[in-house]
Amino acid sequence: MKIFLAFLLAMGIIVTQGDAFCFSKLFKPGEAEKGCMLDGVLYPFGEIPRTENCFRCSCSKNEMHCCSLYHTPVNYDKETCKVIFNKKNCDYEVVQKHPSKPCSGYGRVG
Repeated sequence: MKIFLAFLLAMGIIVTQGDAFCFSKLFKPGEAEKGCMLDGVLYPFGEIPRTENCFRCSCSKNEMHCCSLYHTPVNYDKETCKVIFNKKNCDYEVVQKHPSKPCSGYGRVG
């Protein structure tokens, strides 16, 4: 059972890292006694499906590992389009600067 759980955890990390921006924060002994601090918010130990700033995190006494839930738009027409971050959906939207000009043909990276 432990091997199966380790496999699932490893696969989750691999899939997440392939799709999003990730980072880790290492803690000194005794630094994370009550949970993990990120952007001024204390999160409990364990899995955090979504932080206030759109990250999925894992928190332990030794480390906090987080990956973004969003992908950044690239290769869009900056003359006709603009990018707006929708914090409710944890996603960027590419919208028209002027309603008469279309926004299409852009990609996303994470």
